[in-house]
Amino acid sequence: MLITGIKSRPVYDRLQPMTGGLRHLIAGQGSGGAAMLRLLADMSENQRHNSTLLYSTESFSGHSHLQALQDADAAGLEVFASNQALIDALRERLGDAHMGTRLYLSGSESFIGTAMQAANAVDLNRDEVLREHSGTLVRRVWCAHCDTYTENVTQRVFICPGCQLNLVVRDHYSRRLAAFQGIKADGEVPGELPPAEELDT
Repeated sequence: MLITGIKSRPVYDRLQPMTGGLRHLIAGQGSGGAAMLRLLADMSENQRHNSTLLYSTESFSGHSHLQALQDADAAGLEVFASNQALIDALRERLGDAHMGTRLYLSGSESFIGTAMQAANAVDLNRDEVLREHSGTLVRRVWCAHCDTYTENVTQRVFICPGCQLNLVVRDHYSRRLAAFQGIKADGEVPGELPPAEELDT
């Protein structure tokens, strides 16, 4: 019943300054602030002064790098209370972006996945984006039965908040949905659920 062995989780980068960039848009969440700070330290003064930082203080691991980012030498810092607010702002910035913009993303898998949807919507090329995973590998799960997305899933079997079905989380990650797939856990034998276990992180 449990579907395993499909390891389609993305392979992430290490943030480093991209040559040829005229503007640098650096977006991070929670623990991702550490990678943002390291990136800024590796940039030239000119690159830092052409950088805009977007940072969400929403954190799954409890880590915040807000104070250090406020002290960083960059053109601007915008702070958001939620990941969704940052993603909305990122969509707006990317919609107004010009040629030569480079995008750097750092944070949870869920954050990076939804930020990549914003980048893909404006056809940002893969060589114009770097993604570094930081912090926990909690999963964003899409319910195949009611189309509900659930953030921060850590259990192999959980109850969908949309349709109340017991779902089993497959190991397949969909870049299109920026989520793992959840399917009815007792679809083969009603009432028979796989054992409760923590997801591999």
